[in-house]
Amino acid sequence: MKKFKKILFISIWTSLIIGLLITMGFVNKQQDALLCKALNVSVNQEDDLYFLDKFDIIQLIKDRGDSIKNQPKASVNVSEIEKSLNSHADISNAEVYMSIDGEVKVEVTQRKPVVRIMNLDGDSYYIDNKGTFMPLSTKYTAKVLIANGMLSEPFIRRYTYSIADIGKDSLLNKTSMLDEIYAMANYINADKFWSAQIQQIYINKDKDMEIVPIVGDQKIIFGDTTYMDEKFKKLFTFYQQGLNTTGWWDKYSIINLKFKNQIVCTKK
Repeated sequence: MKKFKKILFISIWTSLIIGLLITMGFVNKQQDALLCKALNVSVNQEDDLYFLDKFDIIQLIKDRGDSIKNQPKASVNVSEIEKSLNSHADISNAEVYMSIDGEVKVEVTQRKPVVRIMNLDGDSYYIDNKGTFMPLSTKYTAKVLIANGMLSEPFIRRYTYSIADIGKDSLLNKTSMLDEIYAMANYINADKFWSAQIQQIYINKDKDMEIVPIVGDQKIIFGDTTYMDEKFKKLFTFYQQGLNTTGWWDKYSIINLKFKNQIVCTKK
């Protein structure tokens, strides 16, 4: 009797499991046959980033030959679309997924440049907030700091490296000012006062960084990023004194911050 009950129990559970699998298979087939009813694209445009909009993303998907709307869900390769978008030069991250009711959703985050490099050979490119190189866009020009002067670092030979890679590689780092520029650009961009005041970083013949303000015609020699916070605090004090004293600000043509614990000024 006990043996019979055991066999009956196993048989019932086996039937239930088989029935569940058949039902799931039927549901999956129905889901696969369901048509994609819409393509919903969102692109972040925070900080006035307009390298791409949703119409550009839709066109990129079309250019791949991907038909989505009114196509069976099973024929839409979500992972390949996501992979393709993530390889785009202006995209930091793309996520593509399909809702249960057949809507394909695409969420795109644009790359965010922090500084634009202009080298001696006429090459120009961005460094983004993750420290990686980024080509210019024919559609949009980002309003970021400009770094120019005695810079020879080309985009074409270094675009596969990040700023961190260059800093670690002694051979690359010997000739590169990019890690210094990147560090200063991040500092300036993080500060409301300096981001509104400084428009350019210039590398002079001595490989010192000079910062070019929006207001005033003084040459501000910064040197390198050693004691960067201290140097900016000294310069801020100098600005306060200059702006609060009539005629004092216009006395100087050069403000030199290279030396620790002092500001060396040259009168006009």
